[in-house]
Amino acid sequence: MIYRAAYVLPMNDCVFKNGEVLVRDGIIHEVGEGLSKSHPDEPVVNLGKCALLPGFVNAHSHVEYTSSRNTVDALNLWDWIDAVGFNRNRRPEPETCRLSALLGAAELAMSGVTCVGDSSFTGLSAEALDFVGLRGITYLEVFGQSAGDDYARLFNRVVDKTCEIQAERSVRIKVGISPHSVYTSNRGLLELCAQACEERDIPVSIHLAETQAEIDYCLNGSGFIAEWRRRLGYEPMVAGMKPTVYLHATGLLRPRVCLAHCVWLTSSEIELIAGSGAGVAHCPRSNAYLGVGVAPVVELISAGAQVGLGTDSAGSSMRLDFFEEIRFALGFQRARAEDASVMAAKDALRTATLGGARALGLDDQIGTLESGKRADMVAIDISDVLPAENIWLAVLSRSPSDVRFVYVDGAEVVKDGLLTSLDVNALKTELRGRLGVG
Repeated sequence: MIYRAAYVLPMNDCVFKNGEVLVRDGIIHEVGEGLSKSHPDEPVVNLGKCALLPGFVNAHSHVEYTSSRNTVDALNLWDWIDAVGFNRNRRPEPETCRLSALLGAAELAMSGVTCVGDSSFTGLSAEALDFVGLRGITYLEVFGQSAGDDYARLFNRVVDKTCEIQAERSVRIKVGISPHSVYTSNRGLLELCAQACEERDIPVSIHLAETQAEIDYCLNGSGFIAEWRRRLGYEPMVAGMKPTVYLHATGLLRPRVCLAHCVWLTSSEIELIAGSGAGVAHCPRSNAYLGVGVAPVVELISAGAQVGLGTDSAGSSMRLDFFEEIRFALGFQRARAEDASVMAAKDALRTATLGGARALGLDDQIGTLESGKRADMVAIDISDVLPAENIWLAVLSRSPSDVRFVYVDGAEVVKDGLLTSLDVNALKTELRGRLGVG
């Protein structure tokens, strides 16, 4: 099949006007112009006045929290977790959680996302991503401190669960582990995660350096997080070093590990991350709405770190609109630097595609449109773009309603703006019923 569009943007410094992409068996074979002439026997799908580019990669999310969106306001992170977060005393009802995860996956797909790195309390996000037709990594969350001295047995149970879920899912879905953070996980658990990542190639994700309070907690056991943990019955675990340095000491700052947030970093920590091979998932809207700050993304990229974008949960970012996420990332970095030249629209889109693929360790499969990679693509309607518009800004200014087609392995996930796997309106009605809303 050859896909033809007004613009093909492979995200590798090429722009093809009236470009074409040749796909066979879910794999990209050629990208360029005039492919239909050199392959006259291939059927052609004419996408019309669309921009065709790699699907967006959401490097950090929590789709199970979709039903929690817009429920609380003006809360700082630890208060937000208190009000909304799942824990051993507030466990989600499985069917509600399943529907919530499905809605989150569906909305991401309709926003042009083809791959998701999702931290999951229940593991149900793996089913949701798979059902919708997306690619992704579901990281099973584990909280080591709550297990006390029994953390090793807890960890082994989680590893067994990753194997069970993996066996049930398609090859598009990988299952890993997410030790939630350095303030909820003891050192032994972090070291076990590092060992599993290195020896068993289990992908890992962890929230890191999201707030200044996390630094105070790690250095000396003080601050808001320490007070919050004490209220829950846990004494602070004092590392005596900053979170990034501590993670490095545990062996968990390494490839196949995705670090969510990374807002509060020194220049030496930026260099440490960049040299480690770990990825970074930047979540600008969640960081803004929870009042934690703006991550040093430009500095991380300049140092050579693999940086992608994430929505975090709809509970902290209001809606799963990936176009809005990219625009926030671009605007915040320019404002932070007081310099509009530090990041261009093209750079922001590269972070949303190839950057996210690199952050999740999947850039050998996705992130660009080039020979040998999976045919994960999004076609965005640009029919109302004016002649003088810059194509990168034109794409960035779109919204989910402009997404016409989404392909994963060359299969249609979104067709003519509608999800192919389920009726989203019916899903919302069912979820409202479960939540007791008419």
